[in-house]
Amino acid sequence: MSSYDYAQCISVHDSHDMYSVLCDYPGQAKTGMDVGNTVNLSHIDGRALANVVVCGMGGSAIGGDVLRVHAESRARIPIHVHRGYTLPGFVGTDTLVIVVSYSGNTEESIAAFEEAFRRRAHCVVVTSGGSLLKRAEAENIPAAIIPGGLAPRCALGYLFFPLLMIAARLDVLDLEQSALQACLRTLETCTQEYADYTDPENKAITIAQRLCGQLPVLYGAQAGLEAVLLRWRCQIEENAKMLAYGNVLPEMNHNEIVGWEQNRDLLKRIAVIALHDRDDPPQIRRRLAVTLDIIRPLAGDILEIHADEEQPLARIFGLICLGDWVSFYLAMSSGVDPYPIVNIDRLKAALSG
Repeated sequence: MSSYDYAQCISVHDSHDMYSVLCDYPGQAKTGMDVGNTVNLSHIDGRALANVVVCGMGGSAIGGDVLRVHAESRARIPIHVHRGYTLPGFVGTDTLVIVVSYSGNTEESIAAFEEAFRRRAHCVVVTSGGSLLKRAEAENIPAAIIPGGLAPRCALGYLFFPLLMIAARLDVLDLEQSALQACLRTLETCTQEYADYTDPENKAITIAQRLCGQLPVLYGAQAGLEAVLLRWRCQIEENAKMLAYGNVLPEMNHNEIVGWEQNRDLLKRIAVIALHDRDDPPQIRRRLAVTLDIIRPLAGDILEIHADEEQPLARIFGLICLGDWVSFYLAMSSGVDPYPIVNIDRLKAALSG
Protein backbone atom coordinates (compact mmCIF):
# COMPACT_ATOMS: atom_id res chain seq x y z
CA MET A 1 0.00 0.00 0.00
CA SER A 2 1.23 3.54 -0.75
CA SER A 3 1.56 6.25 1.86
CA TYR A 4 -1.34 8.05 0.20
CA ASP A 5 -3.51 4.99 0.69
CA TYR A 6 -2.73 4.83 4.41
CA ALA A 7 -3.44 8.51 4.88
CA GLN A 8 -6.81 7.99 3.22
CA CYS A 9 -7.56 4.85 5.25
CA ILE A 10 -6.77 6.63 8.49
CA SER A 11 -8.99 9.57 7.60
CA VAL A 12 -11.88 7.24 6.74
CA HIS A 13 -11.62 4.37 9.21
CA ASP A 14 -9.84 5.69 12.32
CA SER A 15 -12.97 7.16 13.93
CA HIS A 16 -11.44 7.80 17.36
CA ASP A 17 -7.95 8.83 16.22
CA MET A 18 -6.18 5.76 17.55
CA TYR A 19 -3.23 6.85 15.42
CA SER A 20 -2.62 9.85 17.69
CA VAL A 21 -3.10 7.72 20.80
CA LEU A 22 -0.40 5.34 19.59
CA CYS A 23 1.87 8.29 18.91
CA ASP A 24 1.52 9.28 22.58
CA TYR A 25 2.86 5.97 23.92
CA PRO A 26 6.01 7.56 25.41
CA GLY A 27 3.89 10.30 26.98
CA GLN A 28 1.63 7.71 28.56
CA ALA A 29 4.63 5.91 30.02
CA LYS A 30 6.01 9.10 31.57
CA THR A 31 2.62 10.01 33.04
CA GLY A 32 2.19 6.48 34.38
CA MET A 33 5.57 6.68 36.11
CA ASP A 34 4.68 10.01 37.69
CA VAL A 35 1.32 8.70 38.93
CA GLY A 36 2.92 5.58 40.38
CA ASN A 37 5.54 7.67 42.17
CA THR A 38 3.04 10.01 43.81
CA VAL A 39 0.37 7.62 45.15
CA ASN A 40 0.48 7.47 48.96
CA LEU A 41 1.83 4.10 50.12
CA SER A 42 3.04 5.20 53.54
CA HIS A 43 0.79 2.80 55.47
CA ILE A 44 1.99 -0.31 53.58
CA ASP A 45 5.10 -2.12 54.78
CA GLY A 46 6.42 -3.71 51.63
CA ARG A 47 8.80 -6.00 53.51
CA ALA A 48 5.87 -7.56 55.39
CA LEU A 49 4.10 -8.62 52.19
CA ALA A 50 4.02 -12.29 51.25
CA ASN A 51 2.57 -11.89 47.76
CA VAL A 52 0.99 -9.48 45.30
CA VAL A 53 -2.24 -10.02 43.37
CA VAL A 54 -3.14 -7.76 40.44
CA CYS A 55 -6.86 -7.91 39.65
CA GLY A 56 -8.31 -6.78 36.34
CA MET A 57 -10.01 -7.76 33.12
CA GLY A 58 -9.16 -7.33 29.45
CA GLY A 59 -7.02 -4.32 28.61
CA SER A 60 -6.88 -3.37 32.28
CA ALA A 61 -5.30 -6.70 33.23
CA ILE A 62 -2.56 -6.90 30.62
CA GLY A 63 -0.35 -4.51 32.59
CA GLY A 64 -0.42 -7.02 35.43
CA ASP A 65 0.69 -9.75 33.05
CA VAL A 66 3.61 -7.65 31.85
CA LEU A 67 4.59 -6.93 35.45
CA ARG A 68 4.35 -10.60 36.43
CA VAL A 69 6.47 -11.80 33.51
CA HIS A 70 9.05 -9.04 33.85
CA ALA A 71 9.32 -9.59 37.62
CA GLU A 72 9.39 -13.37 37.48
CA SER A 73 13.15 -13.58 37.99
CA ARG A 74 13.47 -10.24 39.77
CA ALA A 75 10.75 -10.09 42.44
CA ARG A 76 11.39 -11.28 45.99
CA ILE A 77 7.74 -12.42 46.40
CA PRO A 78 5.23 -13.96 43.94
CA ILE A 79 3.12 -11.71 41.73
CA HIS A 80 -0.16 -13.18 40.51
CA VAL A 81 -2.68 -11.85 37.99
CA HIS A 82 -6.30 -12.61 38.72
CA ARG A 83 -9.18 -12.22 36.29
CA GLY A 84 -12.60 -12.76 37.85
CA TYR A 85 -15.00 -11.96 40.63
CA THR A 86 -13.46 -13.88 43.51
CA LEU A 87 -9.93 -13.98 44.89
CA PRO A 88 -7.55 -16.93 45.38
CA GLY A 89 -7.75 -18.58 48.79
CA PHE A 90 -4.27 -17.45 49.83
CA VAL A 91 -5.16 -13.74 49.79
CA GLY A 92 -5.04 -12.35 53.32
CA THR A 93 -3.57 -9.67 55.55
CA ASP A 94 -0.07 -10.14 54.14
CA THR A 95 -1.22 -9.73 50.51
CA LEU A 96 -1.07 -6.58 48.42
CA VAL A 97 -4.09 -6.52 46.11
CA ILE A 98 -3.83 -3.97 43.29
CA VAL A 99 -7.17 -3.61 41.53
CA VAL A 100 -6.88 -2.20 38.03
CA SER A 101 -9.94 -0.97 36.18
CA TYR A 102 -9.45 1.73 33.60
CA SER A 103 -13.07 2.85 33.68
CA GLY A 104 -13.51 2.09 37.37
CA ASN A 105 -16.79 0.32 36.60
CA THR A 106 -15.69 -3.21 35.71
CA GLU A 107 -17.98 -5.44 37.76
CA GLU A 108 -15.48 -8.29 38.22
CA SER A 109 -12.80 -5.89 39.46
CA ILE A 110 -15.16 -4.12 41.85
CA ALA A 111 -16.22 -7.49 43.28
CA ALA A 112 -12.55 -8.46 43.74
CA PHE A 113 -11.89 -5.15 45.49
CA GLU A 114 -14.77 -5.71 47.90
CA GLU A 115 -13.52 -9.19 48.73
CA ALA A 116 -9.96 -7.99 49.26
CA PHE A 117 -11.25 -5.29 51.60
CA ARG A 118 -13.27 -7.85 53.57
CA ARG A 119 -10.20 -10.07 53.92
CA ARG A 120 -8.24 -7.07 55.20
CA ALA A 121 -5.62 -7.31 52.47
CA HIS A 122 -3.56 -4.23 51.67
CA CYS A 123 -5.31 -2.58 48.73
CA VAL A 124 -4.35 -0.09 46.04
CA VAL A 125 -6.44 0.83 43.00
CA VAL A 126 -5.36 2.01 39.56
CA THR A 127 -8.21 3.70 37.72
CA SER A 128 -9.39 6.82 35.94
CA GLY A 129 -12.54 7.15 38.07
CA GLY A 130 -15.91 5.42 38.32
CA SER A 131 -17.34 3.38 41.17
CA LEU A 132 -13.98 1.88 42.07
CA LEU A 133 -12.41 5.27 42.77
CA LYS A 134 -15.43 6.38 44.83
CA ARG A 135 -15.25 3.18 46.88
CA ALA A 136 -11.49 3.55 47.41
CA GLU A 137 -11.81 7.18 48.48
CA ALA A 138 -14.60 6.29 50.90
CA GLU A 139 -12.35 3.71 52.59
CA ASN A 140 -9.15 5.81 52.39
CA ILE A 141 -7.55 3.28 50.02
CA PRO A 142 -4.60 4.59 47.96
CA ALA A 143 -5.54 5.33 44.38
CA ALA A 144 -3.30 5.85 41.37
CA ILE A 145 -5.58 8.10 39.30
CA ILE A 146 -4.77 7.99 35.60
CA PRO A 147 -6.16 9.98 32.64
CA GLY A 148 -9.40 8.60 31.22
CA GLY A 149 -11.24 8.80 27.92
CA LEU A 150 -9.51 5.97 26.03
CA ALA A 151 -10.31 2.37 25.26
CA PRO A 152 -8.51 0.34 27.97
CA ARG A 153 -6.41 -1.47 25.37
CA CYS A 154 -5.11 1.93 24.24
CA ALA A 155 -3.97 2.94 27.73
CA LEU A 156 -1.26 0.40 28.58
CA GLY A 157 1.26 3.13 29.40
CA TYR A 158 -1.13 4.54 31.99
CA LEU A 159 -2.01 1.09 33.32
CA PHE A 160 1.37 -0.64 33.52
CA PHE A 161 3.85 1.94 34.74
CA PRO A 162 1.96 2.81 37.96
CA LEU A 163 2.06 -0.92 38.79
CA LEU A 164 5.79 -1.03 38.15
CA MET A 165 6.49 2.03 40.29
CA ILE A 166 4.28 0.79 43.15
CA ALA A 167 6.03 -2.59 43.14
CA ALA A 168 9.44 -0.91 43.14
CA ARG A 169 8.55 1.55 45.90
CA LEU A 170 7.37 -1.32 48.13
CA ASP A 171 10.60 -3.27 47.49
CA VAL A 172 8.73 -6.05 45.72
CA LEU A 173 11.32 -5.83 42.95
CA ASP A 174 14.48 -3.91 42.16
CA LEU A 175 14.14 -1.24 39.52
CA GLU A 176 17.06 0.76 38.20
CA GLN A 177 16.56 4.20 36.70
CA SER A 178 18.63 3.11 33.71
CA ALA A 179 16.01 0.46 32.90
CA LEU A 180 13.24 3.07 32.87
CA GLN A 181 15.23 5.45 30.70
CA ALA A 182 16.10 2.68 28.24
CA CYS A 183 12.43 1.72 28.03
CA LEU A 184 11.41 5.31 27.32
CA ARG A 185 14.08 5.67 24.63
CA THR A 186 12.86 2.48 22.96
CA LEU A 187 9.25 3.66 23.04
CA GLU A 188 10.24 7.01 21.56
CA THR A 189 12.34 5.44 18.80
CA CYS A 190 9.79 2.77 17.91
CA THR A 191 6.87 5.19 17.96
CA GLN A 192 8.65 7.58 15.64
CA GLU A 193 9.52 4.74 13.28
CA TYR A 194 6.13 3.02 13.17
CA ALA A 195 4.09 6.22 13.00
CA ASP A 196 5.69 7.17 9.68
CA TYR A 197 3.39 5.43 7.22
CA THR A 198 5.22 7.11 4.31
CA ASP A 199 8.35 5.05 5.05
CA PRO A 200 8.51 2.06 2.70
CA GLU A 201 10.68 0.26 5.27
CA ASN A 202 8.13 0.65 8.10
CA LYS A 203 8.32 -2.71 9.89
CA ALA A 204 4.82 -2.51 11.36
CA ILE A 205 3.27 -1.95 7.95
CA THR A 206 5.32 -4.72 6.35
CA ILE A 207 4.17 -7.21 8.97
CA ALA A 208 0.55 -6.05 8.78
CA GLN A 209 0.47 -6.52 5.04
CA ARG A 210 1.81 -10.07 5.37
CA LEU A 211 -0.90 -10.88 7.91
CA CYS A 212 -3.82 -9.71 5.76
CA GLY A 213 -6.14 -12.63 5.00
CA GLN A 214 -4.15 -14.96 7.28
CA LEU A 215 -4.72 -16.43 10.73
CA PRO A 216 -1.90 -15.16 12.97
CA VAL A 217 -0.37 -17.73 15.34
CA LEU A 218 2.33 -16.49 17.71
CA TYR A 219 5.11 -18.53 19.31
CA GLY A 220 7.84 -17.55 21.73
CA ALA A 221 9.49 -18.43 25.00
CA GLN A 222 7.28 -18.57 28.07
CA ALA A 223 9.99 -16.91 30.15
CA GLY A 224 10.06 -13.25 29.17
CA LEU A 225 7.59 -13.27 26.29
CA GLU A 226 4.36 -14.80 27.56
CA ALA A 227 2.71 -11.43 28.20
CA VAL A 228 3.96 -10.02 24.89
CA LEU A 229 2.38 -12.90 22.99
CA LEU A 230 -0.91 -12.29 24.81
CA ARG A 231 -0.78 -8.58 24.05
CA TRP A 232 -0.23 -9.18 20.32
CA ARG A 233 -3.13 -11.62 20.18
CA CYS A 234 -5.54 -9.33 22.04
CA GLN A 235 -4.61 -6.26 19.99
CA ILE A 236 -5.05 -8.07 16.69
CA GLU A 237 -8.39 -9.43 17.86
CA GLU A 238 -9.79 -6.14 19.18
CA ASN A 239 -8.30 -3.69 16.70
CA ALA A 240 -8.26 -5.70 13.46
CA LYS A 241 -11.28 -7.90 14.42
CA MET A 242 -9.33 -11.04 13.48
CA LEU A 243 -8.86 -14.19 15.49
CA ALA A 244 -5.29 -14.75 16.61
CA TYR A 245 -3.79 -17.60 18.58
CA GLY A 246 -0.52 -18.45 20.23
CA ASN A 247 1.44 -20.67 22.55
CA VAL A 248 4.69 -20.68 24.48
CA LEU A 249 7.77 -22.85 24.35
CA PRO A 250 8.71 -25.36 25.62
CA GLU A 251 5.07 -26.35 26.39
CA MET A 252 4.01 -26.07 22.74
CA ASN A 253 6.53 -28.79 21.84
CA HIS A 254 4.71 -31.29 24.05
CA ASN A 255 1.29 -31.02 22.39
CA GLU A 256 0.43 -28.34 19.84
CA ILE A 257 3.23 -29.20 17.44
CA VAL A 258 1.44 -32.49 16.70
CA GLY A 259 -1.58 -30.50 15.52
CA TRP A 260 0.42 -29.39 12.50
CA GLU A 261 -0.47 -32.55 10.57
CA GLN A 262 -4.13 -32.56 9.58
CA ASN A 263 -6.19 -30.00 7.61
CA ARG A 264 -3.26 -28.92 5.51
CA ASP A 265 -5.42 -26.67 3.36
CA LEU A 266 -6.26 -24.67 6.50
CA LEU A 267 -2.66 -24.60 7.69
CA LYS A 268 -1.75 -22.67 4.54
CA ARG A 269 -3.87 -19.79 5.84
CA ILE A 270 -1.79 -19.53 9.02
CA ALA A 271 0.92 -16.91 9.39
CA VAL A 272 3.29 -17.87 12.19
CA ILE A 273 4.90 -15.01 14.10
CA ALA A 274 7.95 -16.18 16.05
CA LEU A 275 9.20 -13.75 18.68
CA HIS A 276 12.84 -14.01 19.72
CA ASP A 277 14.37 -12.43 22.81
CA ARG A 278 18.14 -11.92 23.07
CA ASP A 279 18.02 -13.59 26.50
CA ASP A 280 16.23 -16.71 25.30
CA PRO A 281 18.06 -19.72 26.79
CA PRO A 282 20.02 -21.83 24.28
CA GLN A 283 17.56 -24.71 24.73
CA ILE A 284 14.65 -22.46 23.74
CA ARG A 285 16.51 -21.06 20.74
CA ARG A 286 17.18 -24.57 19.53
CA ARG A 287 13.60 -25.69 20.17
CA LEU A 288 12.13 -22.73 18.32
CA ALA A 289 14.47 -23.19 15.36
CA VAL A 290 13.58 -26.88 15.03
CA THR A 291 9.87 -26.13 15.51
CA LEU A 292 9.93 -23.61 12.68
CA ASP A 293 11.77 -26.07 10.44
CA ILE A 294 9.02 -28.62 11.06
CA ILE A 295 6.11 -26.29 10.34
CA ARG A 296 7.70 -24.14 7.63
CA PRO A 297 6.52 -26.36 4.73
CA LEU A 298 3.00 -26.37 6.19
CA ALA A 299 2.34 -22.75 7.18
CA GLY A 300 1.29 -20.02 4.79
CA ASP A 301 3.98 -17.69 6.08
CA ILE A 302 6.53 -17.43 8.88
CA LEU A 303 7.71 -14.12 10.29
CA GLU A 304 10.59 -13.96 12.76
CA ILE A 305 10.93 -10.89 14.96
CA HIS A 306 13.94 -10.26 17.19
CA ALA A 307 14.12 -8.09 20.31
CA ASP A 308 17.73 -7.04 20.75
CA GLU A 309 17.64 -4.06 23.13
CA GLU A 310 20.01 -4.44 26.06
CA GLN A 311 17.47 -3.87 28.84
CA PRO A 312 14.71 -6.50 29.32
CA LEU A 313 11.94 -3.94 29.94
CA ALA A 314 12.93 -2.09 26.78
CA ARG A 315 12.71 -5.33 24.79
CA ILE A 316 9.26 -6.06 26.18
CA PHE A 317 7.90 -2.66 25.28
CA GLY A 318 9.67 -2.56 21.94
CA LEU A 319 7.80 -5.71 20.96
CA ILE A 320 4.52 -4.51 22.48
CA CYS A 321 4.78 -1.20 20.65
CA LEU A 322 5.40 -3.03 17.39
CA GLY A 323 2.42 -5.33 17.95
CA ASP A 324 0.12 -2.41 18.72
CA TRP A 325 1.08 -0.64 15.51
CA VAL A 326 0.79 -3.88 13.52
CA SER A 327 -2.77 -4.33 14.76
CA PHE A 328 -3.59 -0.73 13.81
CA TYR A 329 -2.18 -0.99 10.28
CA LEU A 330 -3.82 -4.38 9.89
CA ALA A 331 -7.16 -2.72 10.63
CA MET A 332 -6.40 0.05 8.14
CA SER A 333 -5.31 -2.44 5.47
CA SER A 334 -8.55 -4.36 5.99
CA GLY A 335 -10.77 -1.27 5.89
CA VAL A 336 -11.79 -1.77 9.53
CA ASP A 337 -12.38 0.83 12.23
CA PRO A 338 -10.15 -0.33 15.10
CA TYR A 339 -12.20 1.32 17.84
CA PRO A 340 -15.62 -0.43 18.05
CA ILE A 341 -15.87 -3.71 19.98
CA VAL A 342 -19.35 -4.70 18.84
CA ASN A 343 -19.41 -8.24 20.19
CA ILE A 344 -18.22 -7.17 23.62
CA ASP A 345 -20.91 -4.49 23.70
CA ARG A 346 -23.53 -7.04 22.66
CA LEU A 347 -22.39 -9.41 25.37
CA LYS A 348 -22.51 -6.74 28.06
CA ALA A 349 -25.98 -5.64 26.92
CA ALA A 350 -27.25 -9.22 27.02
CA LEU A 351 -25.79 -9.82 30.50
CA SER A 352 -27.30 -6.61 31.89
CA GLY A 353 -30.72 -7.24 30.37
